[in-house]
Amino acid sequence: MATRDLSTLPKRDVYRILSSLVIPRPIAWVATVDGAGRVNLAPFSSFMGIFGPPMLAMTLGRRRDGSLKDTHRNLRERGEAVVHIADRPLLEALHASGEEVAPEVSEAASLGLATTPSLRVAPPRLVAAPVALECRLNRELDLGPTSTLVLLDVLVAHAADRIYDEALDCADASRWQPVARLASVAGPNYGVLGETLRLGESKLP
Repeated sequence: MATRDLSTLPKRDVYRILSSLVIPRPIAWVATVDGAGRVNLAPFSSFMGIFGPPMLAMTLGRRRDGSLKDTHRNLRERGEAVVHIADRPLLEALHASGEEVAPEVSEAASLGLATTPSLRVAPPRLVAAPVALECRLNRELDLGPTSTLVLLDVLVAHAADRIYDEALDCADASRWQPVARLASVAGPNYGVLGETLRLGESKLP
């Protein structure tokens, strides 16, 4: 068994190792708007759902020069976001939206992604995304000079009819292929949900 003491390694090595082990990671495809109403769109794979109060947790890094990324700056200014979950047909657009561009450039517009108004927040949602969660900023927790944990309250959930089971009133994982992030080495590498297994009543929360 390969064993590494992460407390003794440089940050870059820690990220490479841990991100290759904690997989698959869901990807938050986050839409925000700036003070001028321009739509920013960016993916983040340090992301999870919290199922007490309906919340999302997401870690936002900083640019190489130490400044806030557009998503983080817009969240601080406007306090709202729409978090999408992409599926296989949207993988190329999801990946392309991770490129650093000038703040005045709208990734949604440049990638030809149609949007529609949200119900409770200012950022619009992507028409093609199978899942869109309208969110409001709850709080931030600094994790160090280059990383911030952001907690978002989920106000409204949207799911495409094609993935939703009306009888159970929830999404059916067998009906779609959500994209997940895998290791970053020689990548980035992605995966999609494949075979689903049912083993009876869940013992997990």
